[in-house]
Amino acid sequence: MANMSIPEYRITVDQLRPGVFVRLERSNWFSHPFLFSNFKIKNTDQIAIIRELGITELICVPEKSDVLPLKPSQPQKAAPPSAPAAEILDELWQLKKERTRRLQEKKQRIAECENRYNASIQDFTNIMKGIVRGNAQSVLEAEAFVARLTEHFLRDSESTLHLMNVMNRTEPIYSHSLNVAVLSMMVGRELGLAEEDMKLLGMGALFHDLGKSRMEKKLLLKRGPLSRPEQELMERHPTFGTEILENIEEFPLGALPVILQHHERMDGSGYPEGLAGEAIHPLARIAAIADTYDTLCNSKDPEETLTPYLALSYMFGQQKKLFDTEFLASFIRCLGVYPPGTVVQLTNGTIGMVMSVNPSNQLRPSVVLYDSEVPKKEALIVELAEETDLKVEKSIRLSHLPPEIFDYLSPRSRITYFVDMND
Repeated sequence: MANMSIPEYRITVDQLRPGVFVRLERSNWFSHPFLFSNFKIKNTDQIAIIRELGITELICVPEKSDVLPLKPSQPQKAAPPSAPAAEILDELWQLKKERTRRLQEKKQRIAECENRYNASIQDFTNIMKGIVRGNAQSVLEAEAFVARLTEHFLRDSESTLHLMNVMNRTEPIYSHSLNVAVLSMMVGRELGLAEEDMKLLGMGALFHDLGKSRMEKKLLLKRGPLSRPEQELMERHPTFGTEILENIEEFPLGALPVILQHHERMDGSGYPEGLAGEAIHPLARIAAIADTYDTLCNSKDPEETLTPYLALSYMFGQQKKLFDTEFLASFIRCLGVYPPGTVVQLTNGTIGMVMSVNPSNQLRPSVVLYDSEVPKKEALIVELAEETDLKVEKSIRLSHLPPEIFDYLSPRSRITYFVDMND
């Protein structure tokens, strides 16, 4: 490896050789056929392409190089490329054009996904209000809503989670409930639950916080620790929700344990009944994990909000005894090692945010990249599964991001998840 203390410096194209890490001094990402403006030279073909582009000078980054460039006074005759440079260059441009087309399609699907989520929030808001009033028709609407999601999860093994900036600040309970339902059902699919159990899980997760409708918003939105009377009242919301739904004949009884027991914990430390282990309904154990995760990612107090990666790490490292270990492992498999919303640094030094999970390889998610040369609206999304030379090097806390990168990536103050119905 090169000496890491050597600062970056300018070199000529004649000094290039495989293993040298370079940065192109072009102002526009679309002015060259490479995926990145900074990369490690892999072979003589890349050197030939750089020459064909008319580039005469580049910036060498010794810290990331395997070898130093050739000395100017001792140029080395490069081996001929495997094909004519113009031919290779044309092929790269075609590949980049195709990549850009695919990225635009993916962004369009994400935009449609956001619209669908917003519409779902509105639909669910109306359903929730109907349920509070004891409206039997609202139960049928909720079952149809869950059935559509269930059908998709069961038939599409390639469904992915997308991170979207679709938070509803005025009614956070509705977006939280939908998140918990989607996340719970993803685990249910991973576990191979039957269609009826998926329906019950979805219904229970959607209405797990229904009992909070009996509480003042001032209490629900309060930041910081609750007083003992406030905490005692809060711990009654599973019971309140169960009581409301027991009075609606059409509501499926099999979903009630999810609502009553989603705050029970495997070690007996939960509420309202202090159940432990196998005494807790399996569907409630799934919802408990999804509920805890989304709460950690979307705390009422932004100072207490964890990134998805840290939330999973905390649950697995500090709270494992509270949850069903099999279900927790399934949850982690669904979200990946680096869940959507995690800010990461790649091995080439690029910083980005995980957008979706690659089911076949959790270590290679889809990442939207920060690049000051690319407009924010055209931000590049890289499928690490297709870039064998790249991988995630580490995750980064939001507080450690420079302001310009934070603004570019727009990390969400509220994380929401939905299914890309077209993948």
